[in-house]
Amino acid sequence: MPQRLPQRRSVVLAVVSGLVVGVVAWIGAASPRGVRVLERGLEGQMVRLRGPRPVPQAVVLVAIDDSTLQQGAWFADQTDGPHAIPSWAEGINTLPWPRARYGDLLDRLAEASPAVVAFNLVFEGPSGRGEADDAALAGAIARMPGKVALAAEMMEIRDTGFSGLSLAPPAVPLLSAAGMEAVGISNTLPAGQGEPFTHPETYGQRVLPMSGASARASLPRVILERSGRSSRQPDADRQLNFYGPEGRFERLSAWEVLDPARWQNHPKRSLLRDALVLVGPVVAQGGVGTVTPFGSLSGLELLATATANSLLGDGLHSWPVSPLNRGLVAVVPVLLVACLALLRGALAWRLWLMGGVLALQLAVAWVAFAQRNTWVPLLAPSAGLVLLGLLYGGDAYIAEEGERRRLRRTFERYVAPSVVAEILSDPAAAEGILRGRLLPVTVLFTDLKGFTQLTNQRSGTGEIEMHVRQLNRYLGEMVDVITAHGGTVDKFIGDAVMAVFGSPIGRGTQPEALAAVRCALEMRRALNRLNHEWTAEGLTPLDNGIGLASGEVIVGQIGSPRRMEFTVIGDKVNLASRMEGLTRTAGAPILFDESTAGLVGEVVPVRGLGEQNVKGMGTLPVFSLEEDLMQLPAA
Repeated sequence: MPQRLPQRRSVVLAVVSGLVVGVVAWIGAASPRGVRVLERGLEGQMVRLRGPRPVPQAVVLVAIDDSTLQQGAWFADQTDGPHAIPSWAEGINTLPWPRARYGDLLDRLAEASPAVVAFNLVFEGPSGRGEADDAALAGAIARMPGKVALAAEMMEIRDTGFSGLSLAPPAVPLLSAAGMEAVGISNTLPAGQGEPFTHPETYGQRVLPMSGASARASLPRVILERSGRSSRQPDADRQLNFYGPEGRFERLSAWEVLDPARWQNHPKRSLLRDALVLVGPVVAQGGVGTVTPFGSLSGLELLATATANSLLGDGLHSWPVSPLNRGLVAVVPVLLVACLALLRGALAWRLWLMGGVLALQLAVAWVAFAQRNTWVPLLAPSAGLVLLGLLYGGDAYIAEEGERRRLRRTFERYVAPSVVAEILSDPAAAEGILRGRLLPVTVLFTDLKGFTQLTNQRSGTGEIEMHVRQLNRYLGEMVDVITAHGGTVDKFIGDAVMAVFGSPIGRGTQPEALAAVRCALEMRRALNRLNHEWTAEGLTPLDNGIGLASGEVIVGQIGSPRRMEFTVIGDKVNLASRMEGLTRTAGAPILFDESTAGLVGEVVPVRGLGEQNVKGMGTLPVFSLEEDLMQLPAA
């Protein structure tokens, strides 16, 4: 069974890893809405992390901003009456402006020789101020042939029995002056939650045909064409790649251009030569603009962004395009980690592998985004790699906990729970203990004297149950004393007890030897107390001998596959047993070898008993404790 569990866990791990790979492939290919929302959020974070980018100097904005409206309001509030207002300031205090003012603005801009002037306004239908108002703007357009771009808007029509899209073009006089080729639609797809900020050309080339309408050029495309330039990217397949917050492009207030005196010597006038000049409002007008990673942007700033993206060819695009390829790109790093993790089961290897591939994935995505304006699938593979890391961590935790339980069950049969906890603090070292190693220890043997004869006697009189109870009481007391002194009960051999000090972990050779000697003394005192109790109960008192020996022994699990025992083997084990046997003839209940005497002699007084014949080992020096230490306290 212990061999089957790792195999079963490996199968489960492989199956779950396969499920993670499959889910990542599906998410990468299908791009569910929830994933797209998170992906757009991640893209926005990367845009902010990259920060603002340089803008092309060829794109200049003329903004109908708050300062322009305030300037118009100041002139309107003059006490001299309306005749004191300069002609260029009439009606500019509020929107919509008289169209003649746009004509004035166009004439002023023409003085700076721009490549094209585009109006981000829809001059739909005739002017409410009469034909002269339209004629003034149309005349200004005619004076700049081929250099003006006008905005049109696709309107959704809902009527009884009919619904669809209809173009709202500029007024007829303006259209006649500029020509139809000067008109570009200003519609854009709203960037809903989880959707990208698409280039305006996407609406004209993709959305309109899907709605049954004819494809139309976007205003940015017309601006470039009127300036003699062309887009350096397939605009319909691109997303807006923002340059920064509002005000990133070079900007002039419209009133500064309208005022002839100010415009004549304006320091920024030279910037307009051969520039793409975009005119439009940037005031809130009750709205909040379009929310982007850099905050809210006005429609004019968005038009500038789209135009600059087309001019430089630096719009964002997603790669790959097809769902199948997206799924493959998303699943490759996850599949790579899942397969390579099978080579080695170590958690550190798997986590380093996962972290390395994740770091590589992030680095590739960052380089592609920052250097190539390409958005590659990032969320699905990154989430898959993190899930694999959690899976491997969980598997390692389960394996480690299983190993801890196995080791705990093994060691708790031999040593105190506190020692078990210390051993399990390093499972690898604990496994080494079980496999076997050489340790310096002190071995203690204790055996009851004359217990075999007492057993035979009580067996004959039918006192077996009482005999067993007395033996168990004695053994329990001895075990408590051994445990209290930090020893490990190795085994019971009938009425004999074998204990080891220094295994499976030690406090040092001298401290262990001292603990063993003090344990032997306390065992004698404990037996003395028991004898007083047994005498009072009418039971035969018992006597024991204790032998100790110190030195290196082999420690480990020894036995057959069916029955293993954690024990010690070596000459010192046999010597301790022989020392215990000598207590019957040497006249001392506690005996130990020369090594033990050398370790404890500086702390407790010992006395030499001379050389004794030790069975199977020849003649060896034997030691005991001084007589005053051997005196048992009164019970």
